[in-house]
Amino acid sequence: MKRGGLLSCVAAFAVVLAVVALMAVGSCSKTEKAPSTIKIGILLDLTGPIGPGGLDLQKGVNLALEKVGGVVAGKKIEYVTEDAASDASVSVDKSKKLVETDKVALILGPINGGGGVSVAQYAEKVHVPQFAPLSATNDAAFHDWAFCPGGVNLQAGFGPGVYAHDVLGYKTAVTLAADFVPGHDYTASFKTGFEGAGGKVIQETYYPEGTTNLTPYLTALKKADVFVFWGTPGDCFAAIPQYREINIKMPIMQAEDGGVTSSPGMLKNLGKAAAGIVFGTAYLYTADTPGNKEFVDAYQKKYNELPGVMSGAGYADMQLIFAALTASGGNVDHDALYKAIKGVSVDTVRGHLTFPADQGGFGLIANYPVLMGKIGENLGVERIVPPFVDVRVKVENNKISPYVAK
Repeated sequence: MKRGGLLSCVAAFAVVLAVVALMAVGSCSKTEKAPSTIKIGILLDLTGPIGPGGLDLQKGVNLALEKVGGVVAGKKIEYVTEDAASDASVSVDKSKKLVETDKVALILGPINGGGGVSVAQYAEKVHVPQFAPLSATNDAAFHDWAFCPGGVNLQAGFGPGVYAHDVLGYKTAVTLAADFVPGHDYTASFKTGFEGAGGKVIQETYYPEGTTNLTPYLTALKKADVFVFWGTPGDCFAAIPQYREINIKMPIMQAEDGGVTSSPGMLKNLGKAAAGIVFGTAYLYTADTPGNKEFVDAYQKKYNELPGVMSGAGYADMQLIFAALTASGGNVDHDALYKAIKGVSVDTVRGHLTFPADQGGFGLIANYPVLMGKIGENLGVERIVPPFVDVRVKVENNKISPYVAK
């Protein structure tokens, strides 16, 4: 009896040890699912042709983390930054490294359109949310795990097109843009809004990206009420001064600012040639949006300059991402995070951002708060308040159509 009792006690003790061990394993498992640190992949084009914009965007992203003290939903936020180098293939390689090696919960970037599409495809495959820092191409937007807080390119110029006709009274327009996807998209969005309001684009011209002598294209422009131009920063620095030198009298509009006219630092390179340009933009440092004055003050204090479109967009992107993490309670499980992002509704320095539910099966394209400005004679940016709030999209039969939500 004594020996049997001893064996019973030993057996009971072994059971207790097994239960404790299982509890410890369960505890570790929970820790793995809900880490005390959340890693966010920051995939920006920090070198190459888009490099200057990527560096500015990074400033806004970093300031957003400082604003929350590096903590969201009780979890420490850690950025893992990679350079997409303005290259699509590099963008994909770096996104795989961020997900598979660094174990990030989500990715912000890249800026370059070709890389954006490829990374969106990869993100959908591995179920890791990916955010386009600025507006995205249609091809990128149709991937289910690709989120577009800056909307799609087709939204960007739509509001300015409506504004050109309904407010400025322009009836005819001529357009000139770089011959690649953004140039065609921004021109198309302006044309859709302008002609839908009753105007007419009488000439639509494209030039090879990177052309430094645009005089032949400018002198071939027909006479219209307004000249609508879109180009990358380098193209803008060539085209706008050349346009002024030719002394063409048509006023200039930019359906989307190309990262130039809304950015004080870039304006220095254009000088007085920029005076009078009206433009649409993803961010405006003079905008009367929630928290923008505080952001501008903090940015000036830290970097000794005013924030441009890239900096403001990066800050707003992180405001949205942090709101989603807060909504999920810091849970970075793929499905929980996806659900939290789709339901997010937050005030940012760009305006109020949501992902409307009426966009079809995915609903990942944010409403696009219309921000517009005009360059004054002293090269200050004068904020324009359009008579509408945002540009949204309808998604039907795999087609994205913008419209103004009044």
